[in-house]
Amino acid sequence: MTTMSSTSTSRDDTAPKERTGSPVALRDLRRRFATTTALDGFSLDLEPGEFVALLGPSGCGKTTALRVLAGFETPDEGSVWVDGADVTGVPAQRRDMGMVFQSYSLFPNLSAHDNVAFGLRLRRVSGAERRRRAGELLELVGLAEHRSKFPHQLSGGQQQRVALARALAIEPRVLLLDEPLSALDAKVRAELRDQIRFLQRRLSITTLFVTHDQEEALSMADRVAVMYNGRAEQIAAPAELYARPTTAFVAEFVGITSRIPVVRRDDHHVELLGAVVPVRGQLGAGTGNLEALVRPEDLAVRRSDEGPAVIVNRSFLGSMTRLEVAFGSTMIKVDVAHRTSEELPHLARVDFEVVAPDLLVSSAR
Repeated sequence: MTTMSSTSTSRDDTAPKERTGSPVALRDLRRRFATTTALDGFSLDLEPGEFVALLGPSGCGKTTALRVLAGFETPDEGSVWVDGADVTGVPAQRRDMGMVFQSYSLFPNLSAHDNVAFGLRLRRVSGAERRRRAGELLELVGLAEHRSKFPHQLSGGQQQRVALARALAIEPRVLLLDEPLSALDAKVRAELRDQIRFLQRRLSITTLFVTHDQEEALSMADRVAVMYNGRAEQIAAPAELYARPTTAFVAEFVGITSRIPVVRRDDHHVELLGAVVPVRGQLGAGTGNLEALVRPEDLAVRRSDEGPAVIVNRSFLGSMTRLEVAFGSTMIKVDVAHRTSEELPHLARVDFEVVAPDLLVSSAR
């Protein structure tokens, strides 16, 4: 067994294995609580060994979807399939799923080793096999030297790594992660994020990860399902989700977006900041005002004494500078390289250039 540190992994260790996990299918799930509809026809497929993130704001239904898959909630309608079998009516303890919660949920009177081995003991695994599996997993998460410590003697990040090892010890068909990083500070969160992804790839386990943090979802998942009002707004690979959102909600929830008024030219083109640009898809027949949803990298600016816009703020973001540009009453964010930003001081007047190949356009708010 290879020991992994939180800061480095070998190239061979991080390479994904052939996917051998369990396929999962959530079919048209509906779940209501009194007057609240938590899931409204939600469907999702997970391929064997795939890491899928459910991303969305509070109340969107993401945790309910995870709990339905776990067997903690029963859907009012719809079905849950694992390995090709309908498990909708199967109780949680018989679904062979590992789960890690936001709270570490460790037993305070058990050592790290015994916490990891707890599920194996319930399954009447022999003592020798329990010790072997628990020891291997503690080594894999970098806690072999802390095996005898109790939870109160471990940091928050270490406790969550114990919880992760415990979930994996039973060799579950599916790993479920319910916002496991949200209680940790930023540095530990980033380290554990990398560690979870390392373990998931190494073990090739089908994983469903719930988060409201877009950076976590985009950096960890093979695909991301953005949820809103109990439905999946869009399911796509992270790069596609960011670059080509299909709805205004996805565009504004994932990444930074400026809403800029546009003029319709025909069913397939609008005028944005003086340039005629193709739209994604086709404009409907409505006659209302329209806005383009534009990423900071979709525009370029150049200094011009006669320019129609003014730089009103500059923010240093490490690899770039973000400009806030006032165009009439519209505030527009534009990212520029540092060398370029030196030529674009505060209160400079600028012209725009549209560099996006096409635009997502929606009704004006």
